[in-house]
Amino acid sequence: MRIGTKTKAIGTVLASGVLVLGMSTAASATDIPAGSYGYAQWNANPSGSTPGDALRACDNNADGYGVTAKLLNSNYDILRTATTSGLSAGHCSAWKTGNLPEDTRYMIITYRTKGGNEITLDHGFVSS
Repeated sequence: MRIGTKTKAIGTVLASGVLVLGMSTAASATDIPAGSYGYAQWNANPSGSTPGDALRACDNNADGYGVTAKLLNSNYDILRTATTSGLSAGHCSAWKTGNLPEDTRYMIITYRTKGGNEITLDHGFVSS
């Protein structure tokens, strides 16, 4: 059976698109909003100097409040906590990292924090 030139070209374009999409998704971090205060950032796979299975919190506002991000498993156990408390606005916390089982789904919850008090802002789901 002969495959036509157009069919080969379409197959090549589709395969290339899937490959590029897969590469860009694997290397990119996921941001979970923390209202207008900042965001949490999740990076599943190492990319350059950015570690894999890593969480950090980033604060956008100089309002005296910090941003905290927590990574939870399906049992709602807290596996990682990253916070900007004690940092000036415009900064991100250090990456909190450690190996996690591959292809597992987790939840990240973001909080506005001050003096040990937390106000829940948003959440999102990520995978390792």
